[in-house]
Amino acid sequence: MVGIGASIGADIPTDSTLDKGLDIAGTIEGYLTSRVSVRGQVGAAWWDIVGHRFTGTVKPLYVDGNIVYNWEGGAVHPYVTAGIGMYKFRSTEAGSVEGSDTKAGFNVGGGAEFFFTRRATFTAEVLYHKVDGFSTPLAGFGDGSFWRIAMGMKAYF
Repeated sequence: MVGIGASIGADIPTDSTLDKGLDIAGTIEGYLTSRVSVRGQVGAAWWDIVGHRFTGTVKPLYVDGNIVYNWEGGAVHPYVTAGIGMYKFRSTEAGSVEGSDTKAGFNVGGGAEFFFTRRATFTAEVLYHKVDGFSTPLAGFGDGSFWRIAMGMKAYF
C-alpha cells in the first residue's frame, strides 16, 4: 500500500535570530507491514531574520527519509517517526544579497492519522528537525534546528 499526502504548518526555529514561519510539505509513504512504513518528505519554509543590523529571509528546503511506526486504533492511528535528511538554507539579506548553505540533519516526532473514509485521513504531526548551524553571506546562524507543527491530508492507494 502507498500513501500520498500534503500538509501545512508552522516552523519554530531554535535560533533566536530567526522568526517562526509558514511550512508546506508533501509526502509519499510505502508500507512494509501494516504498522511499519518508509516515508519520503519534501518541504519548504519561510523564516524572517530578526536581531541583526539588516532584514532578510531564510527559506529552508528539506528532503527527509523516515521510518514510521503506527498503532492501529480504529479510526485514529497514532504514530512515531524518525529519519535523516538534507537541508538547504537559501537566504536573501539586505534586499538583494543571496546565498545558500546545505547541511545534513535528522528528525524525530510523532502524530496521528484520523480516518474519515477507508482510504483518506486527516493528519496532525509534530517533528523536531536537528540541523547544525549554517551561514549566509552576511551572518552565521548557530543553529539550523526547528520544530514543525502541521496538519494535512493523506490518501491511500
